[in-house]
Amino acid sequence: MQIRSVTISPDALFQEISGEGVILDLASSSYFGLDGVGVRLWQLLQSDSNLEAACQQLINEYEVDLEQLREDILTLVGQLSEAGLVIVE
Repeated sequence: MQIRSVTISPDALFQEISGEGVILDLASSSYFGLDGVGVRLWQLLQSDSNLEAACQQLINEYEVDLEQLREDILTLVGQLSEAGLVIVE
């Protein structure tokens, strides 16, 4: 995993509703939806921007192949970054 840290944008407003998440970008007024695993990743990144630590925590919580999880996380983080909701380093 080449991304080291993911910082949540100060313009991103997060709300969890029935196990799913909605992020409002205050700068553009656009919405972004997250499923249950995406919600958990967002929660982990709120407390620690270390993406590898978040990945390890998700492996501990979900029965999933490590390589598949990393691929899915990188895809999601890329989408969040393109939407301006996170800052990737």
